[in-house]
Amino acid sequence: MESELLKLESQLIAAILNSDVEVLDYLLHDEMIFVNHLGMLLSKKDDLAPHINGDLKITKLIVSDQQLRIFGDTCAVAVSKLIKGNYLNQPFESHVKFTRVWKLFNENWKVITASSVPC
Repeated sequence: MESELLKLESQLIAAILNSDVEVLDYLLHDEMIFVNHLGMLLSKKDDLAPHINGDLKITKLIVSDQQLRIFGDTCAVAVSKLIKGNYLNQPFESHVKFTRVWKLFNENWKVITASSVPC
């Protein structure tokens, strides 16, 4: 199960890096909630919007310190990321710690909640 979740995490990272909305849409639960590094509460639709409209362009994403904890049909992931890119044509670089919770629904893992804090 851990190898499957690590693969899904890799797919999620690649989808974020490439703004692959189709993969993101598949991996994120429709009722997902996300608290971003600014403390804003975002829905799945809100989280996907900058990828859809091109406002967000990630040019570099480096993952470190990834930890998984599996609790039956639920998995908590903590991961640090160095993210570089442009948002609304303004360059940025962020060091962020993410916590994500995956839950199994009918044999498909979905992200149900996520949060991020600067580190």
